[in-house]
Amino acid sequence: MINFILYEEKTEWQEYYKKVINNIFLTRKEKYKILVFSKYSNDVKERIHTLIGKNIYLLSMDALPLTGLDLAKKIRHKGDWKSPIILTTLEEEKRKKGFTSKVLAIDVLQKEKNMKSSLKKALLIALQIQDRYKSFNFMYNHILYQIPYHDILYFEKDLNHNYTSIITKTNIYKIKESITKIENQVSNSPYFFKTHQSCIVNIRNIKKVDFQEHIIYFKNQEIDLLSRNKKKALKEVLTTTID
Repeated sequence: MINFILYEEKTEWQEYYKKVINNIFLTRKEKYKILVFSKYSNDVKERIHTLIGKNIYLLSMDALPLTGLDLAKKIRHKGDWKSPIILTTLEEEKRKKGFTSKVLAIDVLQKEKNMKSSLKKALLIALQIQDRYKSFNFMYNHILYQIPYHDILYFEKDLNHNYTSIITKTNIYKIKESITKIENQVSNSPYFFKTHQSCIVNIRNIKKVDFQEHIIYFKNQEIDLLSRNKKKALKEVLTTTID
């Protein structure tokens, strides 16, 4: 899932951006979503936080009281240096400021009627960047999902049923795949570690581990699927820096 997050006050520009994005996806197969907002609030913050997928931001530097540049700084300050950011503005001076802002924006575009080509080019670069980040792909209710590795907490095999649950930060998906097949699919990633015959965890999302009680803690939940013979290896993995 590709999430386009548009921060723009003017309706005409919102529609302009959506038209360009929709046109790009006429020839692409990925599932995408467009989230549009004109004012930043805690509700908007929560909606962005719960998005599953890869985010691409298109932010207006003309928005007030929080400008798109201010929002870009918030995004980077919270540690998200992966999501591509494109800034837009009506003013040349703001455009210059955007280029020197150190938020790693892909481009700072001046709003004008003939900006379609430059906007499309910037969006395609953003999509190329996001294509580099690995995802776990599967079919669920006849829809193809691409869940970025960083959104996954763990995989758990249901021993009494023929499915495995994918537990993400905000959702649970049940797929008819063996835990062994999933292990093979993610084996080339340093994110995942098999802690139990029926469980594979994303070590990047582990908050703490109680090795005495065999409990693994994530942000809002916990699991007791840590085998005794996996404890030593998990300790070693958690104390190793992962790029």
